[in-house]
Amino acid sequence: MFLHGRIHTQDAARHVVQALAISGNSIAATGSDAALRHWIGPATRVIDLGGRTVLPGLIDAHVHPAESAEVLDHCNLNDVPLTLAVLRTDVAACRKAQAGTDPVLTIDMVNPSNLTLTLSDLDSLMGARPLLLNGSDGHTLWINSAAMRLAGITRATPEPHGGRIEHDAQGEPTGTMRDSATDLVFARLPQPDVGANADRTARVFGQMHAVGITSVQDARVNPQIILTYKQLYDTHRLDMRVRGCFHLADLSRPAASLVAEAIKFRAGWAIDPALLRADCVKIFADGVIEYPSQTAALLAPYLDRSGTPTKNIGPTYVTQDNFNKIVAAADMAGLGVHVHAIGDRAVRSALDAFAYARAANGVRDNRDQIAHLELVDAADVPRFHALGVIANLQLEWAEHDPYVDEATLPFVGPVRGREIYRARSLRDAGAMIAGGSDWSVSTFNPFVAMQHGMNRTGDAGGPLLPEEDLTLQDMVDAYTVNAAYALKAEKLIGSLEPGKRADLVVIDRDIFTARPEAVGKTGVKATWFDGRLVYSQ
Repeated sequence: MFLHGRIHTQDAARHVVQALAISGNSIAATGSDAALRHWIGPATRVIDLGGRTVLPGLIDAHVHPAESAEVLDHCNLNDVPLTLAVLRTDVAACRKAQAGTDPVLTIDMVNPSNLTLTLSDLDSLMGARPLLLNGSDGHTLWINSAAMRLAGITRATPEPHGGRIEHDAQGEPTGTMRDSATDLVFARLPQPDVGANADRTARVFGQMHAVGITSVQDARVNPQIILTYKQLYDTHRLDMRVRGCFHLADLSRPAASLVAEAIKFRAGWAIDPALLRADCVKIFADGVIEYPSQTAALLAPYLDRSGTPTKNIGPTYVTQDNFNKIVAAADMAGLGVHVHAIGDRAVRSALDAFAYARAANGVRDNRDQIAHLELVDAADVPRFHALGVIANLQLEWAEHDPYVDEATLPFVGPVRGREIYRARSLRDAGAMIAGGSDWSVSTFNPFVAMQHGMNRTGDAGGPLLPEEDLTLQDMVDAYTVNAAYALKAEKLIGSLEPGKRADLVVIDRDIFTARPEAVGKTGVKATWFDGRLVYSQ
């Protein structure tokens, strides 16, 4: 029994109550202290909240816990903007710290904005030992000659569908791999031990509990990743609700074949509807917008540094015809579709595919989503509501930083620069907004994202398009009831109501009365998952 609190139930009326009773793993009752006292028996554990604020367990609707768990053991450059000179110093420190621990040196969270490296640069960082510099955007990988040999990358290696191997003027690969080209390298490396990665993932989940997260949507799973979660489930250590989205790779393949794989994957990993399932699919409609990658698909060309339009509008990773057929087939199979779309052309293409599916199948309530949405053309904003497509936003990115100020805005120009992460426009047009982090690309702390969504700024600098801000209630909804709906789990989680699972978080301040800049500093006092205390401070 929790008493004397400010418990935000997030029910339809957004009631705030004093008390909450848990029986087993579920919520038994909510209401005033006086109304719930009859629930207290001789064996009841009574917790005096002392006026503290309680929220439903928070839900990260776009994250990569098992895939990113390896960053816990790799050298990490913390996404700080780099020059070659600084990178040289950092790599030397990593070599010293991890000497002899692995035949390949992998360094994570390398900031790719405005970073151009030649093969000569990469070989000068480390010659004989294979070196992998993993971009913090999740779409860029730099490898030296030794790693290139290990991966079998030569000038004759065909360009992979959905990615790019960069070449120099003589046609030789430069060691820079974009989007799906990175998979050519990772596929040749030893796969991480499932048990070891399960241990790392358990550590990640512990860190997520410390910021109030109790459920996640893993936005890209494959057999190796789902085995990690299954290992935790089988050993009774899965204290996080996980919904996985099966990655549909190589979108040039026939739609029927791709979706058949996803259907088989869903059936094979229908472990526990309350804890672990894989009933959605992931589609990459484009890459990233920042210079020098520029693999996001735009409606109008990128600009050069002088502001002159180039001929580059970004790649087309899936034809519209096949996109339409893939989405329609997944929709008919009852699979939710989760699309990565950064550029405005990719967003429009995804919406066109959803419109095709609606016309072919009718409305089937599969909770389709488009994630990231860095640029959305004004004409496409109202289509989210019209098509019932959820806007899955990572609003921790809604701030002035080198990614935006130095690697994006100069290359899209001032007009499109007014379309960056247009959260309020989407909300006002009736779109449902779900919150996610895309960790390890950025912090998974939901309170930081809430702050950025409210004031469009981090700890320094002015706001990024303040007219696109959201309210705190919008942001809390995004990480509770809306995210639960996006995961097709609203009957189980997302609000504190009788019959739902007892996932809740006790925080150190009343964020509903705090200034926006204080929300990002919110601390978690306790996190409860399935009626059990999984974190306390």
